[in-house]
Amino acid sequence: MRLSRFSYYSDFVLYPMAFVGLAGASLMGTSWTGRAEWLCALSAGALLWTLMEYLLHRIAFHAFGCFVPMHSLHHGSPLAFIGTPTWLSMPVLAGIIWVPAWRCFGFSIAGGVTVGVMFGYWWYGVVHHVIHHHAHERSSAYFSDLRTWHMRHHYSPKGGNFGVTTGLWDYVFGTVIGARHRSMVST
Repeated sequence: MRLSRFSYYSDFVLYPMAFVGLAGASLMGTSWTGRAEWLCALSAGALLWTLMEYLLHRIAFHAFGCFVPMHSLHHGSPLAFIGTPTWLSMPVLAGIIWVPAWRCFGFSIAGGVTVGVMFGYWWYGVVHHVIHHHAHERSSAYFSDLRTWHMRHHYSPKGGNFGVTTGLWDYVFGTVIGARHRSMVST
């Protein structure tokens, strides 16, 4: 959905505050073993985010009813402030990640998994913003490669490259749009 400038940029501020606060709360009073488990949970959450990013983009945004027209706004106007407001995304992530993980694994592990997912979501927002809003500025090879990858998603007639922060799941599920499609891609 179209967002105000304030609402669009709020993710960049509020998510770091949330994941730093949750990390502190979930690590408070833990032993070294508990911290190692937390780091494993954090890694699992970050990996889980990459899969969620891929599935949301491929299935919800490109094939599922009400989300397709909203995502089409982004494809039609990639510089517009389009996204999910923080007041909606944060409770949804808490409801589908933190609450079930807390019930199954306890507060500390749930905190680690949720911080991993939230960090991944925040990083996705940063990467996606840089790819589109700073396309004509000099950037690191990392962002340049991700921009090329993502522009293939936007401009190839073939559907693919649904991962924005990583191509891992595109390789796993066979949805990579490779360099051979370069003639069809405008970067």
